[in-house]
Amino acid sequence: MSELVLKKAQSISAVPFSAAADYSENQDRLVDEVNKVLTAQADIKRLIGQKSLSVMYDNHKNHAAFMSNVFKLNDYELMSRVIIWVYHTYYVQGFTYDYFPIAMQAWIDAVEKHLETSKTEPLLEVYRWIIENHELLIEASLDQEEPPLFVEQKWRDLKETFLATLVAGGHRKATELAIDNVHSAADLTEFYLQVIQPAMYDIGNLWEKGEISVAREHLASAIVTRVMASLYPKYIVLEQTKGHGLVTAAPNEFHEIGPRMVADLLEINGWDIDYTGANTPPQDLLDLALEKNPFFIAISVGMPFNIDRTQELVKMIREKPQLTDTRIMVGGHSLKMSRQLKDTFGVDALGDSARDAVMLAEEWWNNA
Repeated sequence: MSELVLKKAQSISAVPFSAAADYSENQDRLVDEVNKVLTAQADIKRLIGQKSLSVMYDNHKNHAAFMSNVFKLNDYELMSRVIIWVYHTYYVQGFTYDYFPIAMQAWIDAVEKHLETSKTEPLLEVYRWIIENHELLIEASLDQEEPPLFVEQKWRDLKETFLATLVAGGHRKATELAIDNVHSAADLTEFYLQVIQPAMYDIGNLWEKGEISVAREHLASAIVTRVMASLYPKYIVLEQTKGHGLVTAAPNEFHEIGPRMVADLLEINGWDIDYTGANTPPQDLLDLALEKNPFFIAISVGMPFNIDRTQELVKMIREKPQLTDTRIMVGGHSLKMSRQLKDTFGVDALGDSARDAVMLAEEWWNNA
């Protein structure tokens, strides 16, 4: 069913740059208008279930940022995949399907009210397409199932035990499992990729299905961060044998376990790594890059509404003559949602995992 949605989305006309820019520049006004309209709905409590209005407001803010990316890229494969995911996730979180066409009509009304009339029609066409395909999107969302990450047989039992420990909130037990099973840098790499990464994917899926709360999801992430902090210092290479790298999450990106894995595994492979964590302001990151002149920069973008911010950051780096020789790699879950994205960043390479990042950096170093 998802493939049918993707096929139908190919009929959507491209949005001109001027219209996309008008939408992007007025995001806050559009969000405020949609919030006001939806809050005033007489049956809003029925539409969003037991969720607080703040959850709906967050959804509207993320929607505007995401659609701004869609309009700039004219990437309707990305839009379709994310909307199917949103239908699936928000429904199991308590929103009714009736919420979606009402919300889309509110976006149409907001665009007509606040944007320049001569630029609105291409934007409205996209929103009308979503409303017209509402029933099909529901059907596709019912088939939505995140494929599990492949885990080698020798790690599967440990991954399941680790996952259960995260769900239970047992940080001491999680640390004990890690210490008992990691005895070398090679073990650390496999523990990150065969245990932590798939377990965190499972945690995300459990939240999407409504089986754990946001608090439980955050607790699991915090436990993993503590586990990684306890393991990594034991295998750090004190004498770096390779060059300097800079690893960061994209601007406005708060998912940092992935880039933290990348930074740790690069460092135990002999790189001198600066890791900036989540949501580093672009200008501050650029200033750091100019100061350090890294051999490469690795950027993680997990959420699709941060794609344009990642592009802007890459452009800022590319415009500096001092960083002409600095290689750039981008990775993250967003890249799996659209084939087109792989052509939009203007970087030297893309990667799907921390292992990819290590291999790419090694190849670049050996060929320098």
